[in-house]
Amino acid sequence: MAEKKTPNPKSSTKKATPKKSAAPKSKNTKNTKKTTKQSKSKLAQFKQRTLLGLWRLFWKGSIAVLAVLAFYVLYLDAKVTKQFEGNKWQLPVQVYARTMDFRPDQYLSEKEVLWELKRLNYSEVNQLSRTGQYVVEGRTIRIYRRAFEFYDGVEQGKVFTLNFAGKKLASIVNESGRRVPKARLEPVQIARIGNDSKQDREFVPLDKFPTILKDALLVVEDRNFYEHHGVSVMSILRALYTNIKAGRTVQGGSTLTQQLAKNFYLTRERTLTRKINEALIAMILDFRYSKDAILEAYLNEVYLGQAYNQGVHGMGLAAEFYFAKPVDELEFDQIALLVAMVKGPSYYNPRRYPERAQERRDLVLRLLAENGYLSTNEYRQSLERPIKVEPLSRDRQQNYPGYLELVNRELKELLPDQQVINAGVRIFTYFDLQKQAAMEESIRKGLPYLERKYKTEKLETAMLSVNLEKAGVSALVAGRDMRFSGLNRALDTKRQVGSLVKPAIYLSAFEQNTHNLGTLLEDGPLEVKDSSGDVWTPENFDHKFRGEMPLYEAFSKSINIPAVNLGLDIGVHKVAETLSELGIQQQVEQYPSLLLGALELSSFDVAQMYSTIARQGRYQPLTSIAAMTNSVGRVLYEHRTRSEQRFAEESIYMTNYGLKRVTKDGTAKRINLHFPSIQLAGKTGTSNDLRDSWFAGFDHNTVTVTWLGRDDNKPTGLTGSSGALELYIRYLKPLNPQAIADQRPDGVRWAFVNPKTGRQAAPSCGKVIQLPIRRELFNPTPTCS
Repeated sequence: MAEKKTPNPKSSTKKATPKKSAAPKSKNTKNTKKTTKQSKSKLAQFKQRTLLGLWRLFWKGSIAVLAVLAFYVLYLDAKVTKQFEGNKWQLPVQVYARTMDFRPDQYLSEKEVLWELKRLNYSEVNQLSRTGQYVVEGRTIRIYRRAFEFYDGVEQGKVFTLNFAGKKLASIVNESGRRVPKARLEPVQIARIGNDSKQDREFVPLDKFPTILKDALLVVEDRNFYEHHGVSVMSILRALYTNIKAGRTVQGGSTLTQQLAKNFYLTRERTLTRKINEALIAMILDFRYSKDAILEAYLNEVYLGQAYNQGVHGMGLAAEFYFAKPVDELEFDQIALLVAMVKGPSYYNPRRYPERAQERRDLVLRLLAENGYLSTNEYRQSLERPIKVEPLSRDRQQNYPGYLELVNRELKELLPDQQVINAGVRIFTYFDLQKQAAMEESIRKGLPYLERKYKTEKLETAMLSVNLEKAGVSALVAGRDMRFSGLNRALDTKRQVGSLVKPAIYLSAFEQNTHNLGTLLEDGPLEVKDSSGDVWTPENFDHKFRGEMPLYEAFSKSINIPAVNLGLDIGVHKVAETLSELGIQQQVEQYPSLLLGALELSSFDVAQMYSTIARQGRYQPLTSIAAMTNSVGRVLYEHRTRSEQRFAEESIYMTNYGLKRVTKDGTAKRINLHFPSIQLAGKTGTSNDLRDSWFAGFDHNTVTVTWLGRDDNKPTGLTGSSGALELYIRYLKPLNPQAIADQRPDGVRWAFVNPKTGRQAAPSCGKVIQLPIRRELFNPTPTCS
């Protein structure tokens, strides 16, 4: 019988369990492995896609950045080239005085020449060695004139000698010892009229800068200027190392090109963006332009100080600003000081911190000596020189505001384009510094004297002088405060002219050939009724009547009634026409009172009128501007001295005879006391109630008009003889007036005239006077009857 076995629970469990779970485990493992592989594959694909996307994004972004950078560089390039090749700067308008011209037999004194040389900052030496020097030996002045760009061409520096004899310049001799027909000095710059940029500079071409100045700048600021490409990596690293070592910023790594880029195109903010722009612009400049062009721009751009509200830019202007010399006349120590200031014009300001500036200057000199640009001797001599700079004076535009106002008005008429003006216009004027100085001194001392003497106050004045040869205004004062640039009384204040109108009356009579200088005029009570029935009763200043008197005497002594009678005889309208022909532009009202000066004119108007008389009846509009050029010397405008003969020479000759007698024995005879050997001419004028005091006078070369009055138009207590004439005499004394030498026209003869009858008489016929009369009236054989 078979045996029945009982199964072992453990073993059966052990066996059963694996068997039971074996199949499912194997299936899951396969699935897991499969899933893992799939996950890894997907992850790899994702990473690959991500990396590929990032790469695409990177290179696309890079291309975009490069494109933007390229466009930005192109933008910078366009900006850089436009400004660098166009008008780099808004240059100030430079205004020059007249040139001092020399010619043999010229009426000129050594004193006048020496005054001009000192004003031009020439140095008196024992022997000439360079431009800007002169030697005086007896009555000889030897001059080494500076080179200068005149409006009619450039003249190089040259030596010439002036020989004087008597009151004249006898001869001019050149360096070779040959006589020459002419010579001239460069003009004094009297003003720099700024613009909206608040920057002032004197543009100087690169070849005009001294070589030692260029060398000094490169040694101190950028030794590798001619080797790098706008940015110097080595300089930046060297500066970084030095600054880290010092623990502060003690050295900069910027090249001159970077400094130019910063000054020329960028602001002074310290940001990374600005530094990047600076580097880019520097490289563009270096790529586009030559090193010399960049150096020239830097030398004219660099900031070197402040003149009140105007920044001083460029070495050329700095030389004038600190040393009153052109840059090519600077000494080694002066050049070193300018280069020293580049690092910090305020910190090394020689006017405020001379010790600090000298220490920096000496460092520059040492570097020049160490690099072989200065000899040991030159180095030692330069070190021994103390810091010496010109005192800071007010803007030169404030020196002559009245005259410059006239220049400005004419400039706007002649050059209305402001862009042309901002590009650096140079204006050559007829301004005469010696006349201006004499005029200002006469006012400065004369007005207080008159106020004390006549117990008056608040006097104001206007004066101007005119160069008769050119019809150019040579000096002008617009008021008592000669530095005030407000109301211009010479141009804009119009006042009644009084007896200044009388020469127009006599000239009108001579033009009609109805009267001569001996004609008798009635001086007696007079009433004039106008068309409206109003009665005008003129009177003489002294309220006296003289009966009949010769015309020349009524003229010289400015007697009112004879002048009125004459004016009424020839017609008030004729007098008005004569005034217009003399140059009065405004409408002249034809009232009888016009004959005693009831006409309001400015000092400029009066100067125009008397200039036509003094120029023998030739009219030419007055001007202050002789010529204008742009920054490169091209002539923009030149004044042409073309005149129009408006009156017969005979009429003008007799009128001028009357004006000469005014200064000999008439209302201005005090002139003869001060200048007894010089023939002058002129006319006094006084308005009603002594409100206005006038004098218009002239010598051979110059007409001068003087007005005195008050701004409130109250009486001054001064006549033309007591007031304006006083200033005129004071004005003439320091000058060298030349006697009038007018030539007698063919249509005039000198004749003896009996002043009681007004007729010609023989010289032996008692009291007679010699007068000029028209040839057709001349009697060669007069009798005593």
